[in-house]
Amino acid sequence: MPSELGKTLVCPRCGCKNYYDMTPQVAWCWASGLIEMGSGEQVPEGGIIIARGPKAFLKGELTAAARHGWERDQLLVPGIPEAANQCEAAEALDKWLAWRGKSNGRRESNGVIFSQPGKPVGE
Repeated sequence: MPSELGKTLVCPRCGCKNYYDMTPQVAWCWASGLIEMGSGEQVPEGGIIIARGPKAFLKGELTAAARHGWERDQLLVPGIPEAANQCEAAEALDKWLAWRGKSNGRRESNGVIFSQPGKPVGE
């Protein structure tokens, strides 16, 4: 694990200050549209896995594509909070995942893989 000196990440192996935390992370969303991130073992029951990738890049990819909530650092899947019912919410999630999934495998995605509609990441 990297150590932190102030706000600068330092590689534990060589002391380099230009270190990206490549720890594998998972992003999931709730039926409300709220997006959360953590390790693969932390995915709570009821959470829908939407993306996987290195910690250094996952939050940036989600921040660029998700809707920002009223609270600080709150990310939401666009269209889900406004949905009138669960069917509309599922449709909004599928559309968003299909759009974000177009970047899977591209160099610009920095290893972040989004789920495809109807399939969790990794299948």
